[in-house]
Parts: sequence; structure tokens; C-alpha cells
Amino acid sequence: MPRYFLNLNIGDFLRDTQNLGPLNTGAYLRLLMHYTARGKLPTDDEELRTITGMDARQWRRNKPKLQKFFDANWRQSRIEGDIAKQDRLSIMRKVAGQAGGLSTSMSRRARSRLT
Repeated sequence: MPRYFLNLNIGDFLRDTQNLGPLNTGAYLRLLMHYTARGKLPTDDEELRTITGMDARQWRRNKPKLQKFFDANWRQSRIEGDIAKQDRLSIMRKVAGQAGGLSTSMSRRARSRLT
């Protein structure tokens, strides 16, 4: 299920990343966006490095700073909660749309029988 929204609380983000430089801030954002869009992050260093846009040397030096924002499997409870919320909302909207379509279809059939 595609997700297009990263729930980014600016105050929390700035507070949590104030010790990161621009390179790591950008890398962290790229990881968050990939995570949200795909539902998970890979655990392979080369794949993670590619997502961040860092070269191999930069990745080796900066991985520990970025890893602090995630658990050992590169998961984060805040993003997991946001993904679950988006998925629930998407399902609710789909069901509501189907119900609305069914109602419209039934109304049209009923009107056509009257004429």
C-alpha cells in the first residue's frame, strides 16, 4: 500500500536532530521518507547507504549517529505507528467509498424501475 505522507513534527525533529550536521540531517530525512513510503528499511548496509546518498566512507563514519534513531533492525516506533494509522485510514476510506458507490448504484436502479 503506497504511503505519501511523512508525519513530521517539526519541533520534535529539530530537538532530536540538533546535534546532527546537514549531511546527517538530510540522510536521516531520506531514511524516514523511504521507511514511510516502503513500510520498512532494509538492514543491509549497502542498501541503507544508497538510500542516504552517502559514499562508503561517509556511511562508515556516520552510520552510528543515524543508528541511534532506530532499533537494531532499523525500525522506529513513531514511524511504525504512523504507518499503521495511515493504513487504517486508507482501509476506512476504501470501505466508505465502496459503501457510497453501492448506495449510489442502488439509488439509480431504484429510480430506473420507477420510470
